[in-house]
Amino acid sequence: MLNEPPKRKNFMKTIADYMTKTLVTIDCEKSVLDALKLMKEKSVSAILVMKDSNTIGIFTERDVLFKVDFSNLEHLPFIKIKELMTGNLKMADINASYINVMETMQKNKIRHMPVVEDGFVKGMISLRDLMNHYNENMENLLEQTVAALSSAVEKRDQYTAGHQERVMQLACAIGKELFLTEKELGGLRMAAVIHDIGKLFIPTDILTKPGKLIEEEMNLIKKHPEKGYEILKGINFPWPLAEIVLQHHEKINGSGYPQGLKDNEIIFEAKIICVADVIEAMATNRPYRPMLGMDKALQEIEKNKNILYDASVVDACVTILKRDKLFWKTDVVPS
Repeated sequence: MLNEPPKRKNFMKTIADYMTKTLVTIDCEKSVLDALKLMKEKSVSAILVMKDSNTIGIFTERDVLFKVDFSNLEHLPFIKIKELMTGNLKMADINASYINVMETMQKNKIRHMPVVEDGFVKGMISLRDLMNHYNENMENLLEQTVAALSSAVEKRDQYTAGHQERVMQLACAIGKELFLTEKELGGLRMAAVIHDIGKLFIPTDILTKPGKLIEEEMNLIKKHPEKGYEILKGINFPWPLAEIVLQHHEKINGSGYPQGLKDNEIIFEAKIICVADVIEAMATNRPYRPMLGMDKALQEIEKNKNILYDASVVDACVTILKRDKLFWKTDVVPS
């Protein structure tokens, strides 16, 4: 007789992972003023309304906003909480998927929901908390996906191992110097760390060729932004990562590739990655040549400021590399 396969463990997050376990309750005969004082004292946005040890309703910050008559506050001590509470409660089972509960709350426009186990209230869940957790989980998942894609590229090419990581570090430093928002920096970081993902489609012998590339090989290399775009365009990132990857070799005078875009047609994050990519490429060894050094890299971007490269990005990059000297060892440290 064959052994039964092991039972699959359920890895889906449930409400138990996200609920607030500290419950605040109030007797239904108490006044609205008592409820407001209790909510402030306990720093909660919802309290359970009880009658004879049974939960009969919920009073939330939304009820405060829409049901309390602030033009007649002297009556608050005389209005019983049961008159303004939300009854006919929907309950969330403690083992329910948090995704399913979140969708139910959104559909029914419910802001807070008690969590029950075997008929007993064990905690409270708010739609705001679920949405926050959902966004955090999605961001972590996207970061893991991006990290896996980046690793796949670097494992194929020993000469550029760490290239994308170094470009990401410098690009993010430039972004901070230019006061990008946290959200913009998040997109810049992810785009930079996979900007060469399209090289998965380039034969390894070309990527690692020690001599000068012939025109046909160089044309094949130049297809990697488009290949990267094809990989990423179907993933619903909260940033335009596919477009940034597609544009990271564009130049502001239109001489770049693959589309020959000009200044305002290029996404700003792509302009940042372009400059960081040039610096990293010149300041480190390549299969076809030794490093050129940081001085020459800085000369390149300063000479072509406002021609090939965005002026604000160049100025920020030069400031960082001369001030901080954080990125790579060079033959001559910039003065």
